Amino acid sequence: MMVFSLAFTQEVTAQVRTISGMVTAQSDGIPLPGVNVLIKGTAKGTQTDYDGNYSIEAAKGDVLEISFLGMKTQLITVKDSNTVNVVLEDDALSLDEVIVTALGIKKEKKALTYSAQEVKGDALTTVKQTNPINSLSGKSSGVTITKSSSGAGGSSKVVLRGSSSTTNNDPLYVVDGVPMLNSGNGQNGDSGRGIFGSDAGNIDGGDALSLINPDDIESLTVLKGASASALYGSQGANGVILITTKSGKDGKLSVNFNSSLTVDNVTSLPELQSEYQSASVGEPIAENGNVADPKSWGAKTSGLNNDYAEDFFETGITAIQSLSLMAGNEKAQTYMSYANTAVNGVVPNNRLVRNNFNVKETAQFFDNKITVAASVNLSDQRIWNRPVNGLYSNPLTGLYLNPVGVDLDTYKNYEYFNAETNMMNQYATSFDENIQQNPYWLTGKNQTKDIAQRVVASVSAKYQILDNLSVQSRASFDKSFFTYDNRMFAGTDLTLAPATGRYTLNKTENTQQYIDLIANYNTNFNEDLTFSAVVGTSLTKYKIGDQLSLDSGNGKGLTYPNVFTVANFAETNNLSQTVVNREVQSIFASANFGYKNLLFLDVTGRNDWSSTLVNTDSQSFFYPSFGLTGILSEMFELPEAITFAKIRASYAIVGKDIPPYATIPLNSIPTGQTNFGKPTFGVIEGETLEPEKQNSFEIGTEWRFINNRLSFDLTYYNTKTTNQIFFITAEPNVQGYVQNIVNAGEIENSGVELTVLGKPVVKDNFTWESILNFATNKNKVITVHPSLQDGEAIINAPGVNGYGYSLIEGEDFGSIRGRSVVRNDEGLPIVSDDGAGGFSLQDTGFETIAHAQPDFTLGWSNSFYFGNFQVNFLIDGKFGGDVVSVTEAINDFYGVSQATADARNNNGGMIDVVDVNGDPQQMEAQDYYLKTGGRAGLLGEYVYDATNVSLRELSVGYNLIFADNIVDNIRFSVIANNLFFIYKDAPFDPNIASSTGMGLQGVDIYGQPSTRSIGLNINVNF
Repeated sequence: MMVFSLAFTQEVTAQVRTISGMVTAQSDGIPLPGVNVLIKGTAKGTQTDYDGNYSIEAAKGDVLEISFLGMKTQLITVKDSNTVNVVLEDDALSLDEVIVTALGIKKEKKALTYSAQEVKGDALTTVKQTNPINSLSGKSSGVTITKSSSGAGGSSKVVLRGSSSTTNNDPLYVVDGVPMLNSGNGQNGDSGRGIFGSDAGNIDGGDALSLINPDDIESLTVLKGASASALYGSQGANGVILITTKSGKDGKLSVNFNSSLTVDNVTSLPELQSEYQSASVGEPIAENGNVADPKSWGAKTSGLNNDYAEDFFETGITAIQSLSLMAGNEKAQTYMSYANTAVNGVVPNNRLVRNNFNVKETAQFFDNKITVAASVNLSDQRIWNRPVNGLYSNPLTGLYLNPVGVDLDTYKNYEYFNAETNMMNQYATSFDENIQQNPYWLTGKNQTKDIAQRVVASVSAKYQILDNLSVQSRASFDKSFFTYDNRMFAGTDLTLAPATGRYTLNKTENTQQYIDLIANYNTNFNEDLTFSAVVGTSLTKYKIGDQLSLDSGNGKGLTYPNVFTVANFAETNNLSQTVVNREVQSIFASANFGYKNLLFLDVTGRNDWSSTLVNTDSQSFFYPSFGLTGILSEMFELPEAITFAKIRASYAIVGKDIPPYATIPLNSIPTGQTNFGKPTFGVIEGETLEPEKQNSFEIGTEWRFINNRLSFDLTYYNTKTTNQIFFITAEPNVQGYVQNIVNAGEIENSGVELTVLGKPVVKDNFTWESILNFATNKNKVITVHPSLQDGEAIINAPGVNGYGYSLIEGEDFGSIRGRSVVRNDEGLPIVSDDGAGGFSLQDTGFETIAHAQPDFTLGWSNSFYFGNFQVNFLIDGKFGGDVVSVTEAINDFYGVSQATADARNNNGGMIDVVDVNGDPQQMEAQDYYLKTGGRAGLLGEYVYDATNVSLRELSVGYNLIFADNIVDNIRFSVIANNLFFIYKDAPFDPNIASSTGMGLQGVDIYGQPSTRSIGLNINVNF
């Protein structure tokens, strides 16, 4: 409490006065226009005019932060004088500029031997999103972000430099130097069962960053390559995203309040027809709501209404309120924040409420030789009626497939009294398949509730033993609690729930404990040679998926209808309990050499001992990296226009350990059985497993021109990942394994990343800053296991559906599989006689029909400053790749799509085809779509170009500055997110996937459509 009190003994109401002065360049004394002058720790700031003059309201004790591209940033504390002139030194790449790297170590940016890109917190919160990682899209090269279609609070799939692993491709998230646990509740559709076969729909358990308050983020650094993340060993095999949160400052008490309110509306809805009605229109509707013909292949009729999809979705509201307090003196600093997020979704009865509380305390003792920091972050998130995707328990199937001409409004009263059962029953829509139920029943009656609670507590202590030697230790405890409650009332489709109803309750806990000890040493051997070293050790313990799953099941269900308690379960066949434990012990070291401030060499090494390597030939694995950087502008005499130039190259080996329990297969008690079940897979007798291994090389260069008004950073990389994990059919064995888990295969990624920064215009009262991020990635499967037929490793088997997902030798990573219509050279479908007077379409059989990965990505952000106005916009584009729409296939099958109406309106309602002899024939449109559409249809006919370019973000703000007032400044901004597509071919948003699981990228299966958000943000500094 003493430290906490010290931080608050500040003078709150210091006198505010006008501070003015001139900013000049040290090299030539010329005034500098467009220099940023900011009161540190606030959003209050200004810029110098054309003559280098500035004026700002500040109080004694405020710290002025003066920064300009290509100059060393200066921090000046306001004292008694009202005039503060500043001389900025030239700084090729800001020689004092540091960036947070692996293990939270700060390094000079110019000395880095690998690619690392920093994004400031303001860039993530100008147009705020509930999951802050989504705001990174288009702002860092080599980063691809795909959101799941589960709405607010949903997870996002983040991939750095392409997918490289058959197991997991998620990056490691590190907050304030401590790795973060990124495990939600459930598998999030990895197997595909959540799309096609799960009774409850595809459940999204969220991700690590979906519970973070965006306003707490100070900066974010993306470590994309193996060299940058090698010090994290197996944890950082897929790259690392480092997050630095805000801390207290030495200065007066500062309070910030931020309020964001947006209105959200759906976009990219499927095109539904309103011309051809169901054949049952006009016939009596049964008491339960069923109609005789659920498809819309009836007569053409005018005056039909089919706007039910648009009417079903509501106008959503997203409100984020955040309050933070920052205070401190030379001995102690405090940062506290509270945020509340409230969302009314676009799906009826979908709501989210999230509360975040964060406190961070830092203190220095014994003449600043000891620094102690501690923080606690608490999150509580509750989501009611979270949108699902897929074919089951999804309101969108019944909504889109509602027979044309049948008034869906009559089903808003979604239940009726069933005299036979003496209880309320679902007033059903057209039950042609079990995938369809009354959408209002699902959103109004069969609601779900998701609760996610998280506590992350961390503490660190650093002892500066000597001026060039320090020792630091950090420890954290990361605990998450997830609850999933799903209540299916009696009247739910009997395929999904018994006549008495069904109750599912999952409680999951995830725990991570982390501790490290790091020594940091640096010295100068002589005037030319510098040296720094890091030596450390860490221990990480995981307890993942500690889950108790209670499900009354689809057998006898509940004893008493609609009594949702465990005591009412009619049987206990569907109770299960799981847990996964893992431990990783590590030692690591890095050595950094500098020669004459123009040549830098990095060498790192890390050795991990993982508990998953038990019963293998090695209990540990070693990861080294090597990097070299040369400052060309220091080595050679370059033209005056070139301010700075460097070249760098690095090589690293990283990887990841094998799946838990792979080498010690465990017995289980399968659901619904009382006897132990033998493991379904295990290692081949006589063989052993090895950790996955990735060899990575990158080379890059960075140049700055015209006094740093223009700069670019260019990188080429190549990675080869071997020892992949595959499951193959087991030969007859005494253990009874159905599959063997083996190492095999190679996946290669190569690409180019380019970041261009510039200030095209710097004039009196007007500045234009622009950043362009470009990246391309070629992602190829070189080999799989030799026993796999045709070089195909199946991730999602098609089964009864028309969709599959595989890794195939010689193809891009992630081959979407399906059947297509066989066509002649003119593109006409080839048919054969079906023996019943009709035609059968010839199909190709299952083949690769699409790859979802884009060929290249492009993000272009711009900021315009004039006076107190600021305008920002971001154009985000992904070019190349393909996506597949199961939604369109099923809509066509049911005759509700506009495409089927167009086909019936043209060519007399006939489709031109040819027979096997090449003779022209015609096929009825209805017959054609019934044979190409549907969940098991020819999905090769439903492939679309994934290229899309959108105005991702737009904000127009005005900064209102107050003098001699408690309020320093207020910033008003009109904000918009996902405003419109400049170009899009697909009938849905290609940036949204049915799941963030690996096997479902680039596929739309009745996912919630994307939303356009427009609103207002108010930021107040006290």
